[in-house]
Amino acid sequence: MSTPTVLCINPWIYDFAAYDHWSKPLGLLYLASFLRARGFAVEVLDCLDKWHPEVLRRQQRTAPKLRRYGIGPFYREIVPTPACVNFIPRHFARYGLPEDVFSAELQRRPRPDAILVTSFMTYWYMGPQRVVEICRAVFPGVPIILGGIYASLLPDHARQVVKPDYLITGPGEYKVAALLAQLCNRPDLLDDFPARLDDFPYPAFDLLRKNDYLIVMTSRGCPFRCTFCATYTIDSAFTQRQPESVVAEILSQTRRLRVRDVAFYDDALLMQPTLRIKPILRALLASKRPLRFHTPNGLHARYIDEELAELMYRCNFKTIRLSLESVAKERLRDIHNKITPGEMTRAVHNLTKAGYQAREIETYIIMGLPHQPLTEVIETILYANSLGIQIRLSSFSPIPGTPDYARAVADGYFPADADPLLTNNTIIPLARTREAYEQFYTVAQLTQLLNEGIKRGVSLFRPCELRRAVFTALDRLRAAYEPS
Repeated sequence: MSTPTVLCINPWIYDFAAYDHWSKPLGLLYLASFLRARGFAVEVLDCLDKWHPEVLRRQQRTAPKLRRYGIGPFYREIVPTPACVNFIPRHFARYGLPEDVFSAELQRRPRPDAILVTSFMTYWYMGPQRVVEICRAVFPGVPIILGGIYASLLPDHARQVVKPDYLITGPGEYKVAALLAQLCNRPDLLDDFPARLDDFPYPAFDLLRKNDYLIVMTSRGCPFRCTFCATYTIDSAFTQRQPESVVAEILSQTRRLRVRDVAFYDDALLMQPTLRIKPILRALLASKRPLRFHTPNGLHARYIDEELAELMYRCNFKTIRLSLESVAKERLRDIHNKITPGEMTRAVHNLTKAGYQAREIETYIIMGLPHQPLTEVIETILYANSLGIQIRLSSFSPIPGTPDYARAVADGYFPADADPLLTNNTIIPLARTREAYEQFYTVAQLTQLLNEGIKRGVSLFRPCELRRAVFTALDRLRAAYEPS
């Protein structure tokens, strides 16, 4: 029996901006490791490879430009801006390998039996689309299988525009295995199929050229039903791994890959903290490994009690991002009441008591939701600033399949047949005008000024005398100079 060969591809990003904030195709790497363990010859071609020799040569560098903790910019080439988003005063670009380098990488490889392509944001579909076009030209007749977030949320669009031979929606491990078992005449591929994520071999990070960090998932899915989030539409089940399996993976993979930085990919990392994250952190602390941890996805701050805060500090959590989104009561109902201002204040207090400076903590705030007034955004920004923490302002992106997407369409904010490019949060999707973009930019500049003040120890709210003076002056200015 000949050895079947599978090529796994992580596609480009086409966008106004893109940055490697611990970005790796984890689902694709899980599949690659499973197939390799079952006797397949597996290769991974990462279009976002910052360490590719030709990319470094064209940048006249010996190593990519990395910031702290292994993150950094992708290689970028300016491309024509699609007509539907050309009102944005920014360059549109392809992030990742130059096309000729990608084509050369394909041509030097043996003809595979199947090609697996993953996908991420719905408005990044141009990456998978171009990958499929080039793969089909280089390897005519080889079946191309598309999966991932975009494929799951917009399967009809993906079939019509990207045109893969096969499309996989939702969690793809079993579906891909069943398809490959048929295409490669390997029915044994489904024998003793892993029942849990813990039963899979570790993701195949070793198939990437170089790793600057490790990403780990301790759970899949999310028990919350926030109206703007699509996690539960992609995977309705919320499953958690065993703490000992997570610890073993972190210790083994960081040693094997020779990295210190670990980013958690969970959407609900802190759920059931007594049973999950606390045992994980205690075991990592006992290992005495000099690791650094990061939480790029927003944490549910209500679970950060004094014990958890202390464990996070002692385990060397360097990137802590909390999900606040908004302080408006009507908005809290939409986000499943997953956090209240009181719980946020308590979490920040517990983290600072454990040893963090408030300015080391960040929070996500969202702008541009359906029917969201600007005053709500400013109120939330000022509340976060009053806590002394950093603000990460993000624009709302209407994600197909979510209640907020349906609400935006029903209320006339968003066309039902919109090109997915119009969901890009850079363009302020519900307005889709340069004026709206400039308003968001102005508010973003305000948050940057407030953040810079926090870094320098200056807040509008501390000391109390300064707060009273600022707001008294604002009231007087409004009374004196605002048009009647």
